[in-house]
Amino acid sequence: MNGDRIPRLFTMAAIVAVFPLISAAQEPTLETVLERAAAYVDRYQTDLGSVIAEEHYLQVSDGRLTRRMVSDLLVLSTPGLQEPWLAFRDVIKVDGKEVPDRQQRLEELFLKSPRITRQLRRRLMAESARFNIGAITRNTNVPTMALQVLSVTEQPRFEFRKDDNQRIGKINTWEIEFEENKPPALITGSNGKDLLGHGKVWIEPSTGRVIQTDFRTEDDSVDLEIEMRVTYRPDDTLGILVPAKMTERYLVRLRPITTRERLARRTIEVNGEATYSNFRRFLVEVTIDVGAG
Repeated sequence: MNGDRIPRLFTMAAIVAVFPLISAAQEPTLETVLERAAAYVDRYQTDLGSVIAEEHYLQVSDGRLTRRMVSDLLVLSTPGLQEPWLAFRDVIKVDGKEVPDRQQRLEELFLKSPRITRQLRRRLMAESARFNIGAITRNTNVPTMALQVLSVTEQPRFEFRKDDNQRIGKINTWEIEFEENKPPALITGSNGKDLLGHGKVWIEPSTGRVIQTDFRTEDDSVDLEIEMRVTYRPDDTLGILVPAKMTERYLVRLRPITTRERLARRTIEVNGEATYSNFRRFLVEVTIDVGAG
């Protein structure tokens, strides 16, 4: 009887000892997950390029002034430029009223197959921000901005650290912290100062798919804080993950000089929430010019 039990106990001990080693071998490294994410973002640049989404966007300034916009958000792939995507907000309605020159602007910009030079890119970014409210000037409020953190060209400028495992919906993800530590920064201040960013990304480790981004930065010279979070969802029409919701917050802490100013308003704050639906392909051909101009 004792001879019977000893082999069984030995076998059970062997299984317990080996099982953790097998699990550890199957766990990818952070470097591997970041490589998968870089490959995913590279493919995603093509998959999401030439896509239109319907955007419903609410902005609130200082808790009082509100603006509601309905837009077509056009996402174009721009290989060769520093930013892999160009997102153009074609505003259709503002606070329920149609934008009168909208159709003319769209035809001038896209239907004649323009060359998207760097100069035109800056113009499109300004057009996308023309209906923003609040005293804080901004043109980075597009959902794809933070994906640049994970691109092959940008990753070397960041430090990454796995923080936790988290299940989002039905997807198991790695919660990864990032910190931008070298210029040129993804966001610059109004005076051209590099605003180095930090935050988190939630990545599916087996595929590199990005499920959620949380990008933050500060400008100490004007006491500015920026926060942007984007969540993604599957889209049956395109067969890829697409932006579902973008939330943002911009806060400036005013520096009082006189006693009267200390009694006045001490902060400027703008909050926004945008949701996306009705994704479809943009069929007009657009030429991308990566040269000067």
